[in-house]
Amino acid sequence: MAAFQSEGRGQIGRNWQSASGMNLLCSFLLYPHALTAADQFVLAQIASLGLYDAFRDALPGLAIKWPNDLLLDDRKLAGILIQNQWQGSTLKASVIGIGLNVNQTEFDLPDSHPHSLRLYTGQHHDIEAVFSQVARSVESRYRQWQEGGAQTIRADYHQALYLLDQRSSFEDVLQQRTFDGWIRGVNQNGLLRVEDGSTGLVRTYQHKEIRYLCKP
Repeated sequence: MAAFQSEGRGQIGRNWQSASGMNLLCSFLLYPHALTAADQFVLAQIASLGLYDAFRDALPGLAIKWPNDLLLDDRKLAGILIQNQWQGSTLKASVIGIGLNVNQTEFDLPDSHPHSLRLYTGQHHDIEAVFSQVARSVESRYRQWQEGGAQTIRADYHQALYLLDQRSSFEDVLQQRTFDGWIRGVNQNGLLRVEDGSTGLVRTYQHKEIRYLCKP
């Protein structure tokens, strides 16, 4: 755990901003031996479901935004960054970094609207207690995978997926066009499956290739 990061990192090279001592900033080191590149998305599912499990009973508006952000009432509550070390074609080690907004109530992020546990509950939260809760949940999902529960993890991830089967607006970054459609889940390789409302075709997207615009 860290109380503060001067150069916190988010997805796609973005910065992760956090006021000192206000939030949970932690990393988990895992050794998922024999995991191949084709199956590595299960780590994102394990991490995001671990976070989701830790708070879903207390936070009914919680959802996992693909690939592994945690949203609360459509606002970002947590982000996850995974860095893998490979040995040949199999994974040697994985570092799962988690940033969870806990007690921060003001954010210098004009283009987004982050959320925090304190903003939602109105109460101050003990960060070490939050860390213990998150660690137990992430470990439980990791053990579940080790014991052959990959299909259950995949099903639970889809059940928690933000905007699944809800008509929404998107931007196809590569084609530079906007369209309405439906998220139809995530394939085995972790690509987002989106049905185009105008054509009925289902396309798959990598993280940088599609942007969420709004939901009706």
